[in-house]
Amino acid sequence: MTTAKKNKLITQLYNTQHKWLLAVSFNFTKNQEKAEELVQNLYVQLLEMDDLSKIIYQGDSLNQHYLYKILKSLFVKSIKHPNHPTITLAIEETYEGDSFMDDDGGIEHRIQGYINEALEQLPWFDRELWKTYCRENHSIMSLHNATKISTSTIWSSQQKLKKFVKAFVQEKIKINE
Repeated sequence: MTTAKKNKLITQLYNTQHKWLLAVSFNFTKNQEKAEELVQNLYVQLLEMDDLSKIIYQGDSLNQHYLYKILKSLFVKSIKHPNHPTITLAIEETYEGDSFMDDDGGIEHRIQGYINEALEQLPWFDRELWKTYCRENHSIMSLHNATKISTSTIWSSQQKLKKFVKAFVQEKIKINE
């Protein structure tokens, strides 16, 4: 699909369906500003797609169901991950409810030191993959696209890392208490 045709489809979408897209987004967010941001992210995602012909409906317009699904996905991502995880924040998920969480829900300072120590003991591949994931604000898919490492390898590396770090920190706590 040519860039001109893609731009024409997105312009047509804006002219005919923009109010509907905003209404759907507002229904998710209950906030006009966030709804507009969601719709803008939809347009950006459409512009970044290689081939819009896969989602054309009846020859001349984009499939509304597909657009709805993109908006819903963008909204869910914004709720689940409002800020991309840093190394500590991403690992905090594995500690929720544990006794070494401070009053603010964050990890105590000494535990953060244990986490950093554990990360240094990981194999080079897992450690660097994790640092890249966090430092460059990647999702699993964007890291896959950037590195060509399979999504299952990235996911399993993250799971292995979280499990190792939690066990390492728990062991350190037992030793030092």
